[in-house]
Amino acid sequence: MEQRDFAVADLRLDGHNPRHAVPTPTTREAIAALLKKDPDKLVRLAQDIAQKGLNPTELPIVVREDNQVVVIEGNRRIAALKALSDPSLVDEPRVHQMMGIIKRRHSIPRTVRCVVAESREEARHWIRLRHTGENDGVGIQPWTTEQKTRFAEKKSPTERALRFMQQVSEWYSTDEKLRQDIETVRANRLTTLARMLSDPKVRNSLGIDFQEDGILAEYDPEAMRTSVRRLFADLATHLSVSRVKSKDQRREYLGAIKDDLPQNSERLPQPRFVPQQQAPNPTPLAQQVQGASIAAPRASVSTSSQPTRDKRVFQNVVLRNVSARTAMVLNEAKKVVIADSPNVAAIMIRAVIDIAVTEAAEKQGWRRRQDKLRDRIGVALRHIDPENKEKQLDEARRMSQNDGALSVKNLHSFMHQWDVHPMIVDITTLSVVYTPMLLQLDKFLGENPK
Repeated sequence: MEQRDFAVADLRLDGHNPRHAVPTPTTREAIAALLKKDPDKLVRLAQDIAQKGLNPTELPIVVREDNQVVVIEGNRRIAALKALSDPSLVDEPRVHQMMGIIKRRHSIPRTVRCVVAESREEARHWIRLRHTGENDGVGIQPWTTEQKTRFAEKKSPTERALRFMQQVSEWYSTDEKLRQDIETVRANRLTTLARMLSDPKVRNSLGIDFQEDGILAEYDPEAMRTSVRRLFADLATHLSVSRVKSKDQRREYLGAIKDDLPQNSERLPQPRFVPQQQAPNPTPLAQQVQGASIAAPRASVSTSSQPTRDKRVFQNVVLRNVSARTAMVLNEAKKVVIADSPNVAAIMIRAVIDIAVTEAAEKQGWRRRQDKLRDRIGVALRHIDPENKEKQLDEARRMSQNDGALSVKNLHSFMHQWDVHPMIVDITTLSVVYTPMLLQLDKFLGENPK
């Protein structure tokens, strides 16, 4: 099979694509069928193609049929590219708008390098290996969760779980039963541990938190030994993801093991910073407790290579076009040192965001869908960046409009739920994420006085 470049417009999507239950004879119908299954996936694929280009390691396969060049492998990629090149092919309004925005921001490829097969039959073997699994080692063998995380080298929930297991192995290197349970969890329940550690209540109960370059420990290792042993023993046996999937289930589990959790009376005056190790440290626990990593406070760690983080709430925000009271609330919030007063800092972040977007909505007459804070934030973002061009606002858009770990729901819980313990790293993240929104909102108010 040879390789050739084709113009995007000259490529025809496969009307008999196995992804679709019924034939899709036109490009519009093929795109609509893909969007019906999962529109967001196609948008994300289009965004990736616009930013990075087409994957050069997986070329589409085409055949010539009825004087046309038909794509028989890679239809999703070519459909996304066609939608980017001509958004009018997309009937769904929201996706149509998104494709138009992506197209305006990027230079879209006009040609595609393809593998040309003599017939569908010639390409069948390679397509089958691409889409039907491992095939006894002949096909694509997917990475395990741990392998994916090692490759990604990013601070994902799974990466945190791996880091926690490494640290626990170092702290309790002589505890053979615990080490066996850790290996069982690594092989079978890694994502379940990641789900547990993603919950601030679980982290607080265990006495740990994560920084980009290490772990914060609220207790000495010996005080955490019983709770850690119980957690890994349960995960290695009966504690499956179905038992800790929801927040209520995780709260119930913490209640069941409350006698094994470290006691508040043993909590250290200040969290101890444990730098991330690149390889397991074989030093026995006793030596570590006497003088090594766990005994060193965070302040002693060199920060020259660390990224700058906000130490105070919205420390880089200055609002010049808001009311005197809103400015005063912000200035008072900026006096709060996050590490010293995490609860006050969390509440003040919510207060500053709420009062700023509420004032803007009332002054500008943004009356629609103003009942909830997430709606007020959403309306403000749409007015200050109607075409979603400001990439620095992307995280504020994502966090405010979804239900993830740092959603608006969590901002509410900081103020209204007595059993929620804000984590320093989460507060810092929220402050950094919403800083561009506040600055852009203030600029908008200055340019559009009412």
